[in-house]
This record gives sequence, structure tokens and C-alpha cells, in this order.
Amino acid sequence: MWLTDGKQSLLLEGERIARVEEGARGLRLEAITPGLQDAHAHPLYWGMALRGLDLTGVASPEEAAERVAAAARGLPPGSWVEGRGFLFPKPPPPGLLDRAAPGHPVCLRSRDHHSAWINRLAAQQAGLGPGAEPPEGGAFLRDPEGVPYYLLERAQEALEPHLPPPSPEDLRRGLQDFAQRGYTAVHALGYEPPEALDWALALELPVRLWWALPRGAWRGRRPGWYGDLHLAGVKFFADGALGSRTAWMHTPYPDGSLGMPLDGLEVLKEEGKEALKAGFTLAVHAIGTRAVAGVLGVFQELAPLARAKGLTLRLEHVQHVRKEELPRFQGLPLALSLQPLHLLLDQHLVRAYGFPPEEAFRFRSLWATGLPLAFGSDAPVAKPEYAENLLAATQHPLCPEESLPPEAVLWAHTEGAARAAGWGDYGRLAPGLRADLTLWEGGRPVGRVYRGRLELF
Repeated sequence: MWLTDGKQSLLLEGERIARVEEGARGLRLEAITPGLQDAHAHPLYWGMALRGLDLTGVASPEEAAERVAAAARGLPPGSWVEGRGFLFPKPPPPGLLDRAAPGHPVCLRSRDHHSAWINRLAAQQAGLGPGAEPPEGGAFLRDPEGVPYYLLERAQEALEPHLPPPSPEDLRRGLQDFAQRGYTAVHALGYEPPEALDWALALELPVRLWWALPRGAWRGRRPGWYGDLHLAGVKFFADGALGSRTAWMHTPYPDGSLGMPLDGLEVLKEEGKEALKAGFTLAVHAIGTRAVAGVLGVFQELAPLARAKGLTLRLEHVQHVRKEELPRFQGLPLALSLQPLHLLLDQHLVRAYGFPPEEAFRFRSLWATGLPLAFGSDAPVAKPEYAENLLAATQHPLCPEESLPPEAVLWAHTEGAARAAGWGDYGRLAPGLRADLTLWEGGRPVGRVYRGRLELF
């Protein structure tokens, strides 16, 4: 099969690129690129979000409560109302969801999924009364009677057993949505429950999967390729997220807090060493400046072992970085996984919290370290829209000098993502490499080539 963009043509044989030559031969498209990869996503939860209440862009807690009330009217009494996507500069007040849906348990996830807003009925079902204490790495906000109504970080785990459970169909739905957007690969970053890996292994995958298991869940598993799934990483959380005020910062939030560490740095170092010895790489969530600085210190200690194993470490998010940390990146066996589209909303939080804008989303400065950048969406935190990443990274709203050119954004979704995954035969257009391709017209994906099959949308 020949494909052309009018300037060069590709001959595809099976799942490989057989030839690349100048001139026009075959099916003509505006542009042909290596297959887009989403380098940080949670496809199971994206599939669940596609069947839930989307609160992206709601202006206030009151508007969110109105949406909940409308949804509850169409559901049987006692059934759950679930939603996601809200982002407010401060936590919502208690009582709103109790009045909106008194006969339905309600669970709303914040846009970053680092907090959950619930009503009294949901708290009752989870056994969360005035005497309930949050687990380590979590916190509650309580209503006037002491009942938790806002759950931060690992306090959300108390609710999980009582929610409608995820299913293989949710995973299939999420992965298929990525495929229909022109993606050929997704990096699943270790928030899914361990059984989701078994669901993925049983599916006919519509995309190639790079998979990280949650901390503690990798023991007893062997890294490697299983069909189109690459079991490769272990996910750690150094801190929380900006919207939930749990990103671990040097500059305090308006209330004087500094966020919170989650997996301690000693835990990261010790369990990380074990995982590396077993052949897994490490993918560490770090959003705040303190988290980034701390993880860099651990990675400097673990770098010799990673190099000996031929593994690329991963720093996920890297949203807030002090200038003095930038030289510490250089030379590490490390890929930087960012989600530029988060800046489009987080810019308002940066301003509201009074954080230094020059420390936020340092795209160009991180590019200058020489380390590969890999871009994704963090779906369901944000919709996996390539155009949104392109907009945010090329038109930085806080520091225009940190913007990147469009070709760098594409590189971070293709070759950069492949380098982060450790995939040497992906992400470029060259003979012998994988023929995972995204096809473009009008500046947007209109098709793809995956597993030797041409798909037009």
C-alpha cells in the first residue's frame, strides 16, 4: 500500500514501512505523520468518564449541583450519580449536593481526580461519619456536623468499594475513543486497578499499550511485550495536584499550606530499586516544585542502576519547576512526560494562588535539557485532544517565552513518546520501522494506519 502527502510517498508492507521516496504515489493526504501517542492517560477511567456526568467548564459549585439535580431526576431512586471534571479555586461548600440529590448517593471527581465531592448519602454508604479518620496520604473536609463531604487524595479510597465498579467494557470504550481520534498508542499510567491489566490482555487492542502498574502491584508480574501490550513500568505518586491544593510546593497556597507528599522519597528509592532490578522502569507523578526537586534527587541515585538495565526513567507532569532545578535534569536516563493542555485551565489557579508564573509548565526550558519530552492528556483529567496540547504548548498564556514550535509538539506525541516508552522502532518515518501512522486533513486527524490496516474516519 502506497500513501503520499504529495512530497514523499511511503510503501507499507504488513506492519512495517518498506520504502520512503520522493514524489507522489498512492492515496494522497494533506499530511502523514508517525502515529500519535498519548503518553499519559488512564484509559479505563476515560471509558468510565464517557458514560458519566461531564462537569468540565462549570462555573461554580452551584452550577455543578444543578447538573447533579437534573441527572438525578432521570435515575431510579438510590442509584449513584457520578461525574467528573469540575475545577474551582477553593473547595465547594457543604450541603449543596445533599439538597441537589437527597435520594441518590453522589460522587463527583475533580478535574485532576485528586479529590472527590460527595453528599451525605454517599458518606453513609461508605461508613464515613463524624468519627471517621482519613488514611495516611489523605484528608477530609467536613460539614458542620463533622461528616466528610470532600475527600482529598487517598481519602477517596474509602468510597471506591461502594461505587459502581469499572468493567472491561469501560476499558474497551476508552481505548476505542483514542483510536477514533487518530492515536495509535496510549501509555496507561498506573492508576487503574491491577485487574485492569488482565482485562487489557484479553482484549483485541485498538491501540498499542505501554502499561505501568501501581506501586506495590508489580510483584509477581514479568515485564515485557504481551501481544500489543508492553508491561513496562511501576507508577509512584510524589505528590497530589494543583486544583486540590495537594501538589507539594515551595511557595505556600493562600491558606499557608504547602500541599502534601504522598509516596515518600525513601519509599520511592527503596521500592524503585527493587522494581528496576526486576526489569521495570519507574514513572513518578510530580507536579509541585518540592515533588520535582525530591524526585530528581532520587533519580540521581538510581540512575546508574537504570542505565545498567537499559531503562529510561519517567517523570510525569513536571508542571512546576524552579530555575535552580533545571541543571539537575541534564544527563539523566530520563524522559519528561507533560500534558500541556492542563495549562489552559491551571493558568487561573497559578494566578489565584500567587505562584510564580515563570515556574509553571516550562516547555522550552525542559526541551533545552536535551531530554525527550512526551506529551499526553491525562484523560480523564482532560479530553485527549491533540489540538489542545498544540494550542497550550505553542501559545503559553503565562510565559510566552516558554512556548514551543508546532513541530516540537508533534515530535513529543510521536518520537518523544516512543523514546519515553523505550520503543526504538516507533515514532519515525523510515524503512523498517513500524507503520503506525496518523493521517491528516485540515490540520486534524482523519485516519490512521494500525496493524497494517488503513482506517479513515
